Amino acid sequence: MNTDTLDRTVAPASPDTTATVLQAVALRRDYPVSRGLFQAPAVVHALDGVSFGVAAGRTLAVVGESGCGKSTLARLLTMIEPPTAGQLLIDGQDVATADEALKRQLRRQIQIVFQNPYGSLNPRQTVGAALMEPLLVNGLGNRAEREHQAREMLRQVGLREEHFGRYPHMFSGGQRQRVAIARALMLHPRVLVLDEPVSALDVSIRAQVLNLLDELQERLHVAYVFISHDLGVVRHVADEVLVMYLGRCVESGPRDAVFESPRHPYTRALLSATPTVDPAQRRERILLKGELPSPIDRPSGCPFRTRCPLAFDRCAAEMPPLAAPPGAAHPDQRVACWAVEAGRS
Repeated sequence: MNTDTLDRTVAPASPDTTATVLQAVALRRDYPVSRGLFQAPAVVHALDGVSFGVAAGRTLAVVGESGCGKSTLARLLTMIEPPTAGQLLIDGQDVATADEALKRQLRRQIQIVFQNPYGSLNPRQTVGAALMEPLLVNGLGNRAEREHQAREMLRQVGLREEHFGRYPHMFSGGQRQRVAIARALMLHPRVLVLDEPVSALDVSIRAQVLNLLDELQERLHVAYVFISHDLGVVRHVADEVLVMYLGRCVESGPRDAVFESPRHPYTRALLSATPTVDPAQRRERILLKGELPSPIDRPSGCPFRTRCPLAFDRCAAEMPPLAAPPGAAHPDQRVACWAVEAGRS
């Protein structure tokens, strides 16, 4: 295969800011859990009816407490696991109905960067070999062509030519994460899933990696699904925000609408716990009572009602839909809360 063929195969698509490259429709993921020899297995509802879309060159941030379903969502988006129900569309192609050949092509379009760059890199493999591996596995180019692509990608993430032959232990945490980002971009995917990509880094290095991601998105026009619990980082990088609680989306909308006019009590509690040096942005701290309920035995009605200060009778009887709230700050803002709908917030 010549270089021109390789470049055409892995080159990013032309920019289109209106195209939805990734769409989830009522995604659900359940896990059976054994409860003993003579009992029926229980079911963990890790993800329950999550829907969203991400356009090329845009960033969707997924936030929530540990156990809310963020990592499960990442596994479904990257096709590591299949959904129990719902649809996952990549460039309009439904993953569930795709044959094996199409699935191999779709997997190239969505890649992931993990939280721990040292754990995600093979310590016995040089950086150059790690970057060339995705091309080798997918049968793209000869060795010279793959090496050329890998060296070029190292340059794009801010690393030098001499780093090509070094091993992961010879790099700092920030440099290793740059290598992980470069490897994820080797097939020029349409979507990059970033699972807590800067939480393991020093504060001084986080801004450098976030700025790199911003530059790469502008240059390559890749869509990001940014999974994080750090709302300060989310406010810096996101275009849209999806707030999850116990496997469900409780609020979604444009970043400014969610941060400046949060409507769901859970979103307000998360934002109140975010430290800030700006006195104008400080909020009265909202302390949630109780623990996160078990995903095996979720509360009836609204899953947040057992910890919600606004809960009333209807919250225990019915699951609230994700809908536009009265007086929404933005027409695309959605909230799943009976108290908000009733004007009690």
